[in-house]
Amino acid sequence: MNKLNDLTISLLAIGLSLIAMVIIFNWWQERKMRKAAKELLSSSPTDVLMDQLNERSVFIDTSTKIKDVVDQYQPDEIQFSDEVEFKIDLEDFDPQSSISEPIIKPDGDMSKPESDGTVTSIEEPTQAAIPTNNIWPDAINKDVDLTALLFLPSPFNGERLRLFLKNMVNLDKPIFAFGLDGSETWHLLTREQEEINFIKAAYSLQLADRAGAVSSETLQRFQKMVSEIAYELSAQVEWIGPHEPLEYAENLDTFCLEVDKTVGVHILNGANGRFTGTKFRELAEANGMVLKDDGGFYLQSETGQTKFRIINMENNPFDSEMLRSVALKGVTFQMEIALTEHCTDTFNSMVQIAKSMASSLTASLVDDHQRELTDPNIEKIRQQLKLIQVQMTVKGIPPGSSVALRLFS
Repeated sequence: MNKLNDLTISLLAIGLSLIAMVIIFNWWQERKMRKAAKELLSSSPTDVLMDQLNERSVFIDTSTKIKDVVDQYQPDEIQFSDEVEFKIDLEDFDPQSSISEPIIKPDGDMSKPESDGTVTSIEEPTQAAIPTNNIWPDAINKDVDLTALLFLPSPFNGERLRLFLKNMVNLDKPIFAFGLDGSETWHLLTREQEEINFIKAAYSLQLADRAGAVSSETLQRFQKMVSEIAYELSAQVEWIGPHEPLEYAENLDTFCLEVDKTVGVHILNGANGRFTGTKFRELAEANGMVLKDDGGFYLQSETGQTKFRIINMENNPFDSEMLRSVALKGVTFQMEIALTEHCTDTFNSMVQIAKSMASSLTASLVDDHQRELTDPNIEKIRQQLKLIQVQMTVKGIPPGSSVALRLFS
C-alpha cells in the first residue's frame, strides 16, 4: 500500500514538474517575441512608394475649361479615348450676347417628315458582307445597340437563323441579324444568305432614334426572342451593351436631343429687290448643288452623303417651272450637324458659298431675324458647332458616321 502511494506521489510530482516547465518555456517564448516586435515597430523602414509620392508634388489645374482647349485646336487634331465620357455645357455660349437668337437650332425646325416608327427592313441591307474583327460585326455599336452574340454548337443556315425574326413585327426600333460564316466574315442576314451555314449569330436592337428611346415592350420582346433562339439552338449567349438598357436608352435619347441641331444662314434680297429664280439656280448649280424632288438644292459628298441644302425662305419648294417664272425674296442654307461628316469644314464651305452667292445676287447674308450676319457672329456659331462635334465624338457617335446616320435619320 505504501509502495502504491509512493508511486502515485512520484508520478504526480513528475507531472507537476512537466507542467511547470511548459509554463516557464511559454512565458520565455512570449517575452522573447514581444521584445522582437517592440524592436521592429520602433524602427522606421523605408517605404519606396510613399517616398516617391512625398518627393513629387502633383498639381491638378481645375480651372481649364473644355471650350478653351477646343478653341486652340482643330477638331481633327483632337483624339479621344473610347473609354472617356464627359458632357459639355453649351450654356456658356449665350447666343444673345452677339445675336438675338442662336442660328444653331433644334433639328425639329427643319422641313422634313417625322419618323413613322417603322422597323428598318432586314431585307434591304446596305451591303451583303460586313468585314469585322470577327468578335462582332462592325455594324454593331455597343454605345447604341443591345446585342446578343450566340455561340452555336454546330453550323446553322441563314434560313434557320432568320426564321426567328418573322414574329418581330410592329416594333418601335430596328432589329438586325448577322451571321459569321466559315471564312470568318460577318454577313447581314438576308434572303441571299439563307443557304449559307454560319458558326455564330448576332441579333441587335437599336436603343434610340429620332422617334425616341426604345420602349419597355420592344425590349422585353427582343430579350424573349433571344432566349427562345438560344434554347432551340442550344446556343450560349453573350450580351454586348449596357447593363440597364431602358435607363441607358433614355439617357441616349436625351443626349441626342441636345446635339441634334441645325445650322442655318439666309440670303435676303437687298436694295435692288428680289432676285430671279434663274440667276439663283445658275449660281447653285455652279457650286455643285442639285435640285431634288423635295424642292431643295443639295450639295453632296463624293460618297453621296448630304453636306447641306438650300430651301426657299418662303417655304415654297423649288421646281424648274417655278424658278423660271418667279423672283425670290430669300433662301436658307441648312446643315444638320449630326448627319454631316467633317461638319466644321462643311460649315466653313457653306458660309463661303453663301457669301459668294449673296454678293452675286446683290443680296445680304442675315440671321434668323434678318439682321446682318457678321464674321464675329459666324465665329460664334463655329465654336458652338465645334463643341457639339467634340461631344458626339467622345460619346462614340462622330457626326456623319454610320452610327450617327442610324440615330438621326
